[in-house]
Amino acid sequence: MDIKIIEENYQRMSDNELIRIATTDARGLRPEVFVIIENEIKKRNLNADILKGAIAQNKEYAIEEVEKYSTLLRDLPCPICGNTHDKLNGTISHTIKSFIIFTTYGTEPTIACPDCLDKKNNNAMLSTALLGWWGIPWGFFKTPIYIYRNYKAKQENRIDNSNTTLLSYTMSNIGEIETYKDDKEKLKEIIKPKKY
Repeated sequence: MDIKIIEENYQRMSDNELIRIATTDARGLRPEVFVIIENEIKKRNLNADILKGAIAQNKEYAIEEVEKYSTLLRDLPCPICGNTHDKLNGTISHTIKSFIIFTTYGTEPTIACPDCLDKKNNNAMLSTALLGWWGIPWGFFKTPIYIYRNYKAKQENRIDNSNTTLLSYTMSNIGEIETYKDDKEKLKEIIKPKKY
């Protein structure tokens, strides 16, 4: 795409749209697009850290760097219960629900305190155990697999350092975390449970 057309597209974007793209969807942008984003940020008097978020999505990270970013999230209050005593971590809850002729599957990442993570996995196991079996043929085969996945995920909820789910979540949201690393309220928004 011609760079002039790209520049015109960015000029037409609202502030919110520009911020969203720069902080969450900048992975793989051409180097010259960063100059366009920087110019738009300056022209609109937006937070200069937004550009850092775009650049952060296009870097390679050592595991130590990702852990440093994840620590910013671990030190926040639990977005579910408000607990400030325990370090946060992440889990994936796996559910399957069957209704004779069709079966639905779901995975949901959650960042929270260990007690809330355990509850998420327990609820997913219970829901799957009660509703997963009834679909032909996938419900019968996949239900034990999803129960086991929740069991395995639950084992990482209380480890002392950032678990694989939190590290993965951190990498997926690295642009926003870099942009708002000094703004606790914005970081809380990043980890808030999403409604699907």
